[in-house]
Amino acid sequence: MTVIVAAMGWSWQEADVDPLTGAISASPHDRGPDRADFAALEHAMSLAEKWDAQVIAATVGPAEADEMLKDALAAGATGALRVEPARRSSRPRPAELVGGGQNRPAALAAALRQRYGVPDLVLCGDRSADRGTGSFPAFLAAALNAAQALGVVRLEPEGDGELRVHRRLDGGRREVLRVRRPAVVSVEAAGVRLRRAGLPETLASRRAVIPVIDAPAAAGHRVPVLGAHPYRPRPREIPVPSGTALHRTLQLTGALAERTPPTVLGPLSPEQAADELLGYLRRRGYLAAGDPG
Repeated sequence: MTVIVAAMGWSWQEADVDPLTGAISASPHDRGPDRADFAALEHAMSLAEKWDAQVIAATVGPAEADEMLKDALAAGATGALRVEPARRSSRPRPAELVGGGQNRPAALAAALRQRYGVPDLVLCGDRSADRGTGSFPAFLAAALNAAQALGVVRLEPEGDGELRVHRRLDGGRREVLRVRRPAVVSVEAAGVRLRRAGLPETLASRRAVIPVIDAPAAAGHRVPVLGAHPYRPRPREIPVPSGTALHRTLQLTGALAERTPPTVLGPLSPEQAADELLGYLRRRGYLAAGDPG
């Protein structure tokens, strides 16, 4: 049977950064899915209705994430899966942004293979609220050896089990791709709202038992983080002022530096204004002497 996985994130919604020390603090209760994760779940259930597939809501997170998965079951997901992370922290860790980018996708991929094999389709939010890099779906696609389409705003199922997806590009343009399974697709919120769960389904989901798989030990080399602190640019070296007090003041304020004084021209006709502008560009070296512009 076709398996569609909605990979939902368990991320920090808000965090405070001390501007002096760089310390990060956040409320332990302020964690949960992002709007894009809800959009991924809604897209997964809409596709499941057309493909006669089962939807699995999965996440990598602590036991507190079970409530999020139960809400997904109430909304219509067929099953749920939680991967217990190898390391837990009470606050966001800057080191995870540098050295832990591949651990969670690899853990989720291993758990999905163990329980369902390689899923036909995995839908994720395009970026989480805390990291915001959008690297999770790409690492997950690499771990599953699946095709990927990132930053999708529209999904259109086709009769042969393929997907026609629309990606947002700069300048209001769109890129249309045909995605073959297995694939990992990350979606933007893009106005998609999760359907409301009924009362009987909500009550039944409270009694559901969420399967848990421990994440394997992290493999590979991690980047050691020796410290985290606010960015402070190095001071700019300037020559020591000399001469009289007035001369030293002029040197420190930059009044003696060569500069082009502002020129006010006008009113001019459009042709004269264009000639003045082209002449300035030629004097500054932006246009060659004979270049008509």
